[in-house]
Amino acid sequence: MKKITFYALLFSFMWAALFSLCSVAADTNSSPLPYDTSSTSQSKTPSSATNKATSKTASKIEVPHYVGAKACQSCHQSEYEQWQQSDHFKAMQDATKDSVLGDFADTDVEFHNIKTRFFVENGHYKITTNNKQNKVQTFDVPYTFGFYPLQQYLVDVGEGKLQAFNIAWDSRSKEEGGQRWFHLQPIEKITSEHPFFWQRHFQNWNSRCADCHTTNLKRNFEPKTNSFDTQFSEVNVACESCHGPAEQHVKLAKSDSLNKDNSGFSQLLPAVKNFAFSPNNPIAHADGKPNNSEINICARCHSLRTPLSHPFSDADAKQPQQSFVDDNRLEWIRAPFYNVNGSINEEVFVAGSFMQSKMQHEGVTCSNCHNAHTGKVKIQGNGLCLQCHQAETFNSQEHHHHTPQTDGAMCVNCHMPEKTYMGVDDRRDHSFLIPDLSFNNAPSEPQTCLACHEEDDKHWRESSQKVWGSNTKHNAWQTARQHVQVGAPQGLVEAIAFIQDPSNSRLRQASLLADLNQYRSQQGVDIAIENLESDNTLLRRAAVESLNILSPQARWQVLSPKLSDPSKSVRFEMANLLMDSVGQLSRADKAKLMPLLDEYREMLKLNADSPITQLAIGNLNLNLGDLAGAEQAYLTAYKIEPSYIPVLIQISEFYRQQGQDEKGAGYLAKALKVEPNNAHANHALGLFKIRQKQYGAALVNLKIAAHSGEAIPSFAYIYAVALDHQGHTNVAITELEHAHQSWPDEIEVLNALISYLKKSGKPEKAKQYESKLQTLQQ
Repeated sequence: MKKITFYALLFSFMWAALFSLCSVAADTNSSPLPYDTSSTSQSKTPSSATNKATSKTASKIEVPHYVGAKACQSCHQSEYEQWQQSDHFKAMQDATKDSVLGDFADTDVEFHNIKTRFFVENGHYKITTNNKQNKVQTFDVPYTFGFYPLQQYLVDVGEGKLQAFNIAWDSRSKEEGGQRWFHLQPIEKITSEHPFFWQRHFQNWNSRCADCHTTNLKRNFEPKTNSFDTQFSEVNVACESCHGPAEQHVKLAKSDSLNKDNSGFSQLLPAVKNFAFSPNNPIAHADGKPNNSEINICARCHSLRTPLSHPFSDADAKQPQQSFVDDNRLEWIRAPFYNVNGSINEEVFVAGSFMQSKMQHEGVTCSNCHNAHTGKVKIQGNGLCLQCHQAETFNSQEHHHHTPQTDGAMCVNCHMPEKTYMGVDDRRDHSFLIPDLSFNNAPSEPQTCLACHEEDDKHWRESSQKVWGSNTKHNAWQTARQHVQVGAPQGLVEAIAFIQDPSNSRLRQASLLADLNQYRSQQGVDIAIENLESDNTLLRRAAVESLNILSPQARWQVLSPKLSDPSKSVRFEMANLLMDSVGQLSRADKAKLMPLLDEYREMLKLNADSPITQLAIGNLNLNLGDLAGAEQAYLTAYKIEPSYIPVLIQISEFYRQQGQDEKGAGYLAKALKVEPNNAHANHALGLFKIRQKQYGAALVNLKIAAHSGEAIPSFAYIYAVALDHQGHTNVAITELEHAHQSWPDEIEVLNALISYLKKSGKPEKAKQYESKLQTLQQ
């Protein structure tokens, strides 16, 4: 598998989701701030207008439909007390001596050659450290974020922005290695220009954390000034974050008018299903059909996704809870977020992991295992799993082959292995996999058994082979995912077979379908068109995504009858795919498409504080012929995060298209300053140098791009063409042969290779590749 670089991963994460990182801000719109805004934490600004912007902070608002958690306490005392002990309650709190766990007793630390001081002044918590101008400055800390196993702190930097400081407090005990300050990016070389520097966009609370750490959040981002006026109803994750606005419910309760048909909530959670054993079956099954209503609530925050609407945005509508997969763009099960077996790799926040599992497919839902109000598991140890898995079969040494009551005999250690995030936070996989006992996985892939055993322990390997056998049954998902991920030819057939098997996870099927476009085959197009008719949202969305290999005219022909798809996430994907068709449509067809593009714009506005979203807005404007609007959006993306390489490359390309190539080249130079070996930036700069007739210099950048771990076929192809142009045809042939090994289905690469072999007087070798080309074209 090709290596994924840090910045490629960063780009993937940006479009995938709003991260859970942080916490909140002040009291009410009219109340004074809980700390002195005239302190040195406020940035000096050149104008009164900017001073006004910097005086804004995130604040609480009074919203008619939201009544606050205390209104629930009188009738739901037990649930209220349980909630007060939960991670949700402690997700974010005012910074006080009771909530702050870190050592602020005038403590100095140093990470990445940056000195930081934590202290208390007049009862207010402060941090003195380097700002993004690399100058020492003192900042206020109005809020804590989280509490165990680590606690972060939110820093007020003005312009309504709160930033999650990236030096955190390890709140574990000393015996566990805790009670210390540590840096959340210990390996990256953090400077004030690095995208993960604490004052930059990736550490911004308003856009990346607040939605899932407050109740009823309104970000209120202002693109023109790159500032916020963020507001919320409650500082933490309270009752109405899950149940929705409770004003009508409280009114009905006070008038004794509650009944089973009218709870006062627009969206209800069903009763948890019972699981019962049947004769001769050691696994219990749910009564009735599976219900995803809890997933629709929990996954809004416990997932890697892009939200397309506000939760409970239609609070007065008498309709069922809208589906999570309709209102969110869930990230697919693919690298770098997941390993090829579907287990977690990067931080994906549970739901995507769980939704691919057999457990979810059979009707298991969050509250079967977790208390909804404490967030804790209902039963400790194997007893939790034995609710549905008979002890005689599954809690026996014959099943787990380990000594009873040891770590090896614990269900979760084999089927829910842990991975550590944020330095100290161990989180369990929720896909409930059966461990691969063949020990044949690639070195980069996880080996569940190796969490406890040493790989080079020959005695253990031999004895485990005798106990477990040489292998588990064939894993069709893992095989197909691995082959599709690297573009292996057999992956296409394997993926189609997996997609067509109705017993498989829909999320896994969709994840494969979305990636079939890389094969550029009629078979892939056919299976995508077939799934446009699926009753499953994920499969329809993946089908649309997979059709991006079609020409704009062909896309319109296939998708135009589907413009009113009931799912918002499918319509979002269609708009993204169809917007470059606008200029080629008739007036009547354009009129049909415009309502979808208008809705697409509104969905994008929801995340307008993200640079990747501003790029999408710019691309939409560009396709609609609004050059000024496109430039404004691109420059807004740059203002939000000037070190974000995709932004720099897109601005450069925009100016190239407008005949301002030199201006665009400046942004490429900035990109290479951030990451000198970035493939996309080097490729773009190489093309710029070719346009400037700097052919020799261009080869240097094109080579870096073509040899990068994040290279794509066109990088290798263009590098080879440039080599041939400079008289290095034999070197070009070598490059194309390597490219063909990496991407054996790339017709463009094969055509060039055949042409250069013939040009070099090697017709017999060219014939070998011609036969491969004919097979592909068939």
